[in-house]
Amino acid sequence: MKKYVWSGLAIGLASVLISGSILAATGKIKIIVNGTELTTDTSPKIEDGRVLVPISTISKALSVGVSWDPKSKSVKVDSKPNVLNDDLSALYTSYADARDVIAEYFSYYDSKKDGYQALVTDQFKSDFVDPQKIITSNDEPILDYKIIGGKYNGTLEELVQYKFRVEVIRFIDVNKGAAKVAKIQLDFNLKYDINKGKYLIDGIYKASKEELINSYTVFTGLTFRDEQR
Repeated sequence: MKKYVWSGLAIGLASVLISGSILAATGKIKIIVNGTELTTDTSPKIEDGRVLVPISTISKALSVGVSWDPKSKSVKVDSKPNVLNDDLSALYTSYADARDVIAEYFSYYDSKKDGYQALVTDQFKSDFVDPQKIITSNDEPILDYKIIGGKYNGTLEELVQYKFRVEVIRFIDVNKGAAKVAKIQLDFNLKYDINKGKYLIDGIYKASKEELINSYTVFTGLTFRDEQR
């Protein structure tokens, strides 16, 4: 559900008033940021003489992070969000190689078969899995995942390095007989190994806290729900 914020609030919207404008004409309210009109899922509206706009739309346009805390019923805005949005178009077809090593990791993560050691560097580190074991039989099964961002991490010593952010949906508490669905974002640090001629995973780190979700739709006709929530 879209959250609304009063136009008088300083969080994010002040930047819109400086760098853009909110226009009302013929009953339709337009949101224009830096000369670009934004498309919103929920239309802005006027209430009691004030303009209400979807804060998530404004935040994305300004590259500002925003989240909803249902417990405190608060909208939290981070002016310095932890986002990865580099232009990695230069990767071109080699992106498939980087993507495939991440896909291989998750395949091994679920199957627990041997061979995953070949996917990581000798210096592999992680705060998501045991960096010594890489994958264990206790790791919870993955339901779905998608790459949502990337950043170039190369140095003069090692030019071909990238960080890819992956949103992961997985089951937790499976062994307790009451599996729940949770979401977490992970950062995969990849390095290209010239000798092996492929990308290797140098690290996997948590980019967000893991949170329980009420439901997750893999595709139309396949939705997992937490019936207890």
